[in-house]
Amino acid sequence: MQISQNSFTTILLTLLVVNSIFYSEGVVAQSNNASKTKMAKGTMLVGVSTIDITPEGPILLAGYGGRKSESEGVLQALKAKALAFGSDSEGPSILITVDLIGIQYYMTQEVARRLSDKIGVDPSRLVISASHTHTGPEIGNLLNHFARQLPPEEIGRINKFLEILTEKLEKVSIEALDARKPAKVAWGQGKAGFAMNRRKVVNGKSVGMTPIPEGPVDHDLPLLRITDMDGKLRAVMVSYACHGTTLGPDINKIHGDWIGEAQKFIEEKNPGAIAMVSLGCGADANPEPRVTNLQLDYAAQHGKEVADEVQKLLASNLKPLSSAPMGQSKVIQLPFEHIPTVQEFVQQANEKGAKAYFAKLALDKIARGESIPKSLNYPITTWTFGNDLAMVFLAGEVVVDYSLRLKKELAPGRLWVSAYSNDVPCYIASKRVIKEGGYEVESSMYSYNQPGRFQESIEDLIVTTVHDLLPLSYKPKIKK
Repeated sequence: MQISQNSFTTILLTLLVVNSIFYSEGVVAQSNNASKTKMAKGTMLVGVSTIDITPEGPILLAGYGGRKSESEGVLQALKAKALAFGSDSEGPSILITVDLIGIQYYMTQEVARRLSDKIGVDPSRLVISASHTHTGPEIGNLLNHFARQLPPEEIGRINKFLEILTEKLEKVSIEALDARKPAKVAWGQGKAGFAMNRRKVVNGKSVGMTPIPEGPVDHDLPLLRITDMDGKLRAVMVSYACHGTTLGPDINKIHGDWIGEAQKFIEEKNPGAIAMVSLGCGADANPEPRVTNLQLDYAAQHGKEVADEVQKLLASNLKPLSSAPMGQSKVIQLPFEHIPTVQEFVQQANEKGAKAYFAKLALDKIARGESIPKSLNYPITTWTFGNDLAMVFLAGEVVVDYSLRLKKELAPGRLWVSAYSNDVPCYIASKRVIKEGGYEVESSMYSYNQPGRFQESIEDLIVTTVHDLLPLSYKPKIKK
């Protein structure tokens, strides 16, 4: 049978029109369904995904400067896990947790750029929160901690891991976006008790690290629950303000510390669900007990405590969240107290440890015509689920004073404060801690490739920025 060119064109156009109608009706139907879903209280589109980020082969582990060799095996796999909230029309938001010592800001920016270019995700709606395990791979932000020039092959393996990690963070984000479907989201808050302040202070000055039972800590354990429409658990997100240092430097094998153990226990108790754990403002808190010949048992003990509290919360009446999160972000400048002169750097270079190593690097930098930054770029992000919950994501190793102050000043009972988010450039000490001095204020800064302590003003700069980023509904009413 022979068909004329005109007839063929007519048939083709007809098929295209019919296909367009069916496609349009399908899109409208999906859009209508999504709209109906969003109107239901406590319901929104949510996607969940997980990916293994365990390094292949030996790599230098981060967190303890005394390690002299690369990792000697894997005790527990490391994961990156993602939650994607909201529809494309609303603008999706993505929250990733990584079982790592930290994340570098350039990596967060690169993942955000890729997601923006490919999918249109707003950079303010991407958050990457690190678990701060001290038995995970070095990611390049604590290289000074070793106070020596590392062999090129070791640096090469770190760089290769970071390249692969960036690809995997992009992949897990896209997979979570693709997995979005109607879900019920709710939140609540429990408690855990193993964090203990580690800063011993005598006459207003820090004199070392030791467990201080009376020291300030944040024992809150906020939880996010994501279930299918039929009530089946899909994911749990939980946070606690405590260092990932149950395991000491003698453990030279990859492990997620108490954070990894908590995720394992939660997932064992809830088959098919994904557990995510991030850290609060626990920069000056260690898990107790820790670092003994029973330390693997202690990591499991702390993880089980978190998992048991999670089970109680999952069975309780949690607060439904009816709106997908809206993000706001800002990068501010945190000023250093003093930038050493060349002569001061020369003197420091004759000392020992990370401070001397940083001084040598600084002198080399100055000789090449480069300058030492007078301030630190510091990203802050906030998410708000309508008027029901505000999440604050702070970069760096943030001490407990920040979460205690923010929870006191803003929306009591509706504020979730996370640290180690989007960037971990150094410790972020409070005004009180800076006055007291000590590791978190002084020597740790050189390990992080920073020139020295911050000005006391940084606390008010950070807190004021959080206030500015949050809507009025989260701020205290001014009495007339």
